[in-house]
Amino acid sequence: MSQRICRPCIACLITVGDEILRGQIVDTNTSYLAKTLTAAGIRLQKVTVVPDVVDDIAKEINSSSKQYSVVFTSGGVGPTHDDVTYEAVAKALQLKLEFHQELFDIYSQLIPGQQEVKRLAIVPSSCKIIKIGSTEIFPVISVKNVYVLPGSPKYFESAADEIICRLRGCTPLHYEHIDIKLDELAIVNILDDQSKRWNGKVKIGSYPQSEPQTFTRITLEGSEEVIAEAREEFLYYLPIQKIMSLKHGFGRFQMNAILEDSKNETHVKCALDILNECYNRYNSDEVFISFNGGKDCTVVLHLAATIAKSRNISSLLCLYVTADSFPEVETFVESASQYYDLEIIRKQRPMRSALSALLEERCNLKTSLMGIRKGDPGSENLQPFAPTDSDWPQLIRVNPILHWSYSQVWTFLLKHNIPYCSLYDQGYTSIGSKSTTTRNPLLKDPNNPSSYLPAYTLLDKSAEREGRT
Repeated sequence: MSQRICRPCIACLITVGDEILRGQIVDTNTSYLAKTLTAAGIRLQKVTVVPDVVDDIAKEINSSSKQYSVVFTSGGVGPTHDDVTYEAVAKALQLKLEFHQELFDIYSQLIPGQQEVKRLAIVPSSCKIIKIGSTEIFPVISVKNVYVLPGSPKYFESAADEIICRLRGCTPLHYEHIDIKLDELAIVNILDDQSKRWNGKVKIGSYPQSEPQTFTRITLEGSEEVIAEAREEFLYYLPIQKIMSLKHGFGRFQMNAILEDSKNETHVKCALDILNECYNRYNSDEVFISFNGGKDCTVVLHLAATIAKSRNISSLLCLYVTADSFPEVETFVESASQYYDLEIIRKQRPMRSALSALLEERCNLKTSLMGIRKGDPGSENLQPFAPTDSDWPQLIRVNPILHWSYSQVWTFLLKHNIPYCSLYDQGYTSIGSKSTTTRNPLLKDPNNPSSYLPAYTLLDKSAEREGRT
């Protein structure tokens, strides 16, 4: 019969006998129990070793049975003088010790001809017998939420398997981790804030790592649904450029942050309105994003992902046209693909033939989201919705950030902790092909001429395209 255990689903293990502490035996029971409980959605929260003294064991059982959903004891069960767990359980739970005929019959069959087995049948009153089926049938007892297991790993593991199968009423635990290329001290305030935010819902840990490089691993433990929410918030607040894997990073938290921002920022609201109008005019499978890894189309991608999430559109399609690309751009495009869960189609330049090839393969496509802003070459007469020129493959170009400024682009990216190409942190302000793009000379560090400042520090916004030839 299954037992419904109360939430929160936490357990403890009381190991009877101090042989472990003296190094006389190697403890494998703890790790086995922890692993098996975790798989069942129960957290092993405490492990205690107590000497084989009745009062010490009883005190620990009495306290633990009140604090934990389920209590396991290991060892101290048998016919010898130091096998005192049954007596301690009875004392802890204010029960009498009594002879149990069914237990005696089972042990008499297991160990025939041994009168000492009678000691194994003197147990706390009202206990339940659990028959464990392995290579042989042997019993363990439970009293209320306390399960009394043998210390031998062979029997302990079989008993743990059988008992845990009977426990129900818990949501299975889910684990995720976030690796960040920073030491623990650099993110301690974020860790503190998030630990308070998710207290009682998600168990958060942080562990410095040194192989193959120095980084910090943040672990999240809880129900799968809550973990997903917590991870989204972490990725919003942690320095995104230092996160080692961005897979499935964009979520409802990121979406809501943009929607909230649009209430106070007119240019953000205008861009979202244009995108919403686009998806009102066209089906989601008729829209794609022209994405080259640059800052402007990264903004458009993030805005489009916001609209897609709000409309339950499962995936966005991106056309990435490559030719003489920086390795950093290639790396970023791959990261963006993971972060936004994109479908990316790669084509070689020139752009016109790449677009023609795409439309031949995907004849349903009718419109492209663009990262063009006023001041970009060929943008003079553009409107938010504009057809391609007559000698180009026929599409409607949608330009949601046409009237954004350089400063607005960078404020948006930084405010919402949006991943962007690392070249922008190395002095590049506008990125084209590798052979025609250099760092912006206006961003040379005055204190170190061999170094460059990040793109968002550019003071002369009209010099954005310095470094492009």
